[in-house]
Amino acid sequence: ERASERASERPARDAALERAAGRTAAPGGPMSTELNTVLRRSASGGPARDAARKAVERNVLTLGRRISPKTREKMVAPIAGFCSAAIEITATWPFEYSKTQLQLNRTNPNFSIIEHLKGQGLTIYRGITPMLIGAPLQGVARFSTLEFFNERLKDESGRISVASGLLAGLGAGVLESVFVVAPMETVKTRLIHSNKGFVEGVSWVMKNEGIGGMYKGVGATIAKSASNQGLRFVIFNQYKNFVLENPTTDSLTPLQALAGGCLAGCLGAFGNTPVDTIKSRMQGLEASRYTSVMHCATTMVKEEGFMSLYKGLLPRMGRVLPGQGIIFMSYSMISDALKARIVHE
Repeated sequence: ERASERASERPARDAALERAAGRTAAPGGPMSTELNTVLRRSASGGPARDAARKAVERNVLTLGRRISPKTREKMVAPIAGFCSAAIEITATWPFEYSKTQLQLNRTNPNFSIIEHLKGQGLTIYRGITPMLIGAPLQGVARFSTLEFFNERLKDESGRISVASGLLAGLGAGVLESVFVVAPMETVKTRLIHSNKGFVEGVSWVMKNEGIGGMYKGVGATIAKSASNQGLRFVIFNQYKNFVLENPTTDSLTPLQALAGGCLAGCLGAFGNTPVDTIKSRMQGLEASRYTSVMHCATTMVKEEGFMSLYKGLLPRMGRVLPGQGIIFMSYSMISDALKARIVHE
């Protein structure tokens, strides 16, 4: 009897769902309490559950259509930048850890990063927490700023000149370094240098140095990020101009974006590794030895030789070469998918 009662109730539920969905989907209509009630009663499954799913899908699509195409297009760069940066840092963290350890080593000429990694094992991932928090936000700032400048600086054919690409990269680098990279990199470097966990490391910095401790080496960080993004975006934009006939309407294939990102990462690393090494020293546990970026650079050259400025170049290349390929490929694929799904739908 109960089964027959439930069966007899299903058409009424389905009809109620359809009515509720119609009212909810109406422009400006309130969320129907009837829909919520029927959804709760339909937890057992069957046609009512399918009708509920369809109703929710219609409501979501209707909400998306209420957002103007221009606003939806502006959402693409932040979302794609967030996702691609998270993918990149997760895939390349061992190289970032190795690079930082080599840059922080000042007194042990026999230091072997391979032996160090064998001894540390999976504990090397202790320092990744601030990067998993900050890197996606860094991606948002970087690619949103890049798209902002590119839209305003491109010529009639959609191409970005060297000067425009450099300006876009410098702007993105300065913005991300002030709001995201400086505190994120400081915490990451301290965690690696002290081998502390995230909570313990952040508590130690705040207790001993206050909020100012989160911005150790901020000048070097700005110099590093600005030069980094300036070089990378100039190289990548020129690569796009060379590969694509019409950069305004054409898009790179995933493999083309991967190759362009690897090229930009490789050449960029050669150009600004000294700045990156100085930044790491000024954010480490011995940061008090240095009074300025210039003092740090001259001290390193005097005590350890000129090539000390290029410490960690190989593991950095190991990270940025595939890392930039991954991030530019991921960004291109995600942004194309988002444009097809939420902008041009």
